[in-house]
Amino acid sequence: MSRTVLVVLLVMLIMIASISIYFLYPMGTTNVRREGENRAAIVDALSIVHPNPEFENTAIGYLASAGFSVDLYNASEVTVEFMKSFPAGYALVIFRVHSGTSRHGVFYFTNELYDESKYEPEQFRDELRPARDYEGHPSVFAFGSKFIDTYLQDRFQNAIIVGMGCFGAGTSYGTGEEVTIQNVTAEKGPNLADAFQRQGAIAVIGWDTLVTLEFSDRVTLELIKALAAQALTVREATEKANLENGKDPVYKSQLIFYPEQNGGETLSIKPIQTMTQSVDIGPVVVHISPVLVDSLRD
Repeated sequence: MSRTVLVVLLVMLIMIASISIYFLYPMGTTNVRREGENRAAIVDALSIVHPNPEFENTAIGYLASAGFSVDLYNASEVTVEFMKSFPAGYALVIFRVHSGTSRHGVFYFTNELYDESKYEPEQFRDELRPARDYEGHPSVFAFGSKFIDTYLQDRFQNAIIVGMGCFGAGTSYGTGEEVTIQNVTAEKGPNLADAFQRQGAIAVIGWDTLVTLEFSDRVTLELIKALAAQALTVREATEKANLENGKDPVYKSQLIFYPEQNGGETLSIKPIQTMTQSVDIGPVVVHISPVLVDSLRD
């Protein structure tokens, strides 16, 4: 074999190895911002197509009454890169987003339009998938459990996660109808709720199936009030919101939480130290930011 052929083969092997590493071995995010104590985040990917200022203002009011500062992220901010660099340290993270289930588990929607040529390694590794709501809006990128484990390591220590979209509890693997139609078996691997827990979350609260937006907004406010203003446990707050509001009038869904053994946990808030002089803490931080019948492409 000639030297030229050997050089060509070596170059090809290096290229193949480089491409394999690029697609198979993700690199996590570094230099992640960490928020201070007693902070909550509302990720509102629906603030443009389904704005609800009353929800935002009321939620902020309940959280402020419990001593929390709130960061509100507007739909225009909720991109893949935003989620990769999502700050650590929040005690409560509320995802007002579309979400959907498939045989690969639950995925939360971003507001970034889907482009097949973008994030190719992430798509190959099933960290991201194209997703579209039933209202006919263009497809967007949606992130699942593998995305959380790769890019959001240790980002949710001692936090409670609230998923306001369909199947927002993060425990579903597709409806029986979907699995029957596709003639495939659901992949019962780690799901979204498991991933949040692995990255430190003490509980994930969300809907067990499809839910309408108006109902989700209304009941989630009652849940936030119970968790923050009334300092109820995860189980007590979930049961109270369900009892007082009943099931979704269209889809008969209700709130559930995961894992069951953490139902006695409460929203973490640190005592506010007494100051000897007045300090202007400023207004609530608003990053100006929105579900919920959704689908994912298998």
